[in-house]
Amino acid sequence: MQKEAPKAGDTLATIKTNRGTMVFKLFAAEIPEGVKNFVELANAGKYSDVPFHRVIKDFMIQGGDFTNKNGTGGHSYKGPGTNIGDEYHPDLKHIRGALAYAKTNRPNSIGSQFFVVHPTDGAHFLDHPKKGGPAEGYTVFGQMVEGWDVLDAIAAVKKDAGDRPHEPQLIETVTISVAS
Repeated sequence: MQKEAPKAGDTLATIKTNRGTMVFKLFAAEIPEGVKNFVELANAGKYSDVPFHRVIKDFMIQGGDFTNKNGTGGHSYKGPGTNIGDEYHPDLKHIRGALAYAKTNRPNSIGSQFFVVHPTDGAHFLDHPKKGGPAEGYTVFGQMVEGWDVLDAIAAVKKDAGDRPHEPQLIETVTISVAS
């Protein structure tokens, strides 16, 4: 499911950056609240001119903080000071190109920040434990279908000791569409 090409009716997110464009298939049926959160924030223009503020080659690129633009802010589509809950699907894993939510170390603390998994072998330590385990792991809600070169270019930039890129890596726009 996760690696399948988009089918007619699938929700797509096109993330235009200053390095190029990445396209993601969103898993609306499997992760309904998480996809709604991303779509609502994107449609409200919240992700426009927002940096990838944390970049770690062979791990992930992270962005989506539209309030402080440094990894300390953002909120869910419900408004300032709000979060949404964790959602999991056993078929969605942190493989290369997975689109997932960042959160604090508390369960159900998803706001607006997200990351894209970079390494070719994934980041499976971020996956959720089997049913009955603690509420650990991160919610995967999309999968890259185009723009691998853009992901690699952003992941390879020079950065400081805090994993902040020296040169801005900007999300210019996020556009939501439906595959035909």
